[in-house]
Amino acid sequence: MRKLKDPRDIAIALLSRSICSVQVAAVLADRHGIYSWGWNNSGRDGMGEHAEMACLRRTNHRRAASGSILYIAARRLRNARSVTARPCFDCLARIRGLGIGRVVWRAKDGSWTNTLSHPL
Repeated sequence: MRKLKDPRDIAIALLSRSICSVQVAAVLADRHGIYSWGWNNSGRDGMGEHAEMACLRRTNHRRAASGSILYIAARRLRNARSVTARPCFDCLARIRGLGIGRVVWRAKDGSWTNTLSHPL
């Protein structure tokens, strides 16, 4: 079995862990490597959790998030077609609040876009 090292490949591989109709995965990495990942889910209380929030909840809080890059991928469960995976307003506010340097998401055509940078 080949171990994935690229955060983008890991984000795509994590999509299968989600049972939601739109599967979303997020991976947080810095210059030392990957240190957190998460996927969207329906949650224990049925309210659901976004992949970005799951990733940020699982992160090692002793490791500085500033300068990190958050990779996000999404696809539809029924046909496995890519969906643009931009973070919502609440997730983006939390991402910026932690000082994460860049957000890179997978576009509908499968390309990776990184136009969101940390403008503080």
